[in-house]
Amino acid sequence: MIFNDYRLGENINSNKSTFITPSKNIGPVPANIAFIRFEEKKDRFVWAHPDEIYFVVSADHYVKSLIKCGDQTKWMSRHATLKELSNILDTGTFMRLNKFYLLNRDHFSHIDENEKLLYFKDDSSVAIPHRISPFLCHLLKSTYT
Repeated sequence: MIFNDYRLGENINSNKSTFITPSKNIGPVPANIAFIRFEEKKDRFVWAHPDEIYFVVSADHYVKSLIKCGDQTKWMSRHATLKELSNILDTGTFMRLNKFYLLNRDHFSHIDENEKLLYFKDDSSVAIPHRISPFLCHLLKSTYT
């Protein structure tokens, strides 16, 4: 990820660091913006802003996240539980669908219950084999379609 001219704090080079915050307000980027570290490949890390996260799937003590990287979306992982990640992310933007899924509502387009697919505004989709409650499906359909 390219950070442009954000003048990030010194903790960006730390292997143990989870979050980084710009040291001061530069242009339209607010000073309290936080980036979250994900692993793209073994020992290759990417810092992502929460707005870039489309969808998160639980995988034991890891989460796999679909993240916007330039013109494409990529799956990346992070050593955390879904609950730990959901505590970090904005509850006004992210919605817990069940014990396996977390959805960024800003990127959500529609859901196909018959095909068990979630669609995003960029026309990409992700399979959702685990059940989502009828109440949440109705809420997603009525609110976002």
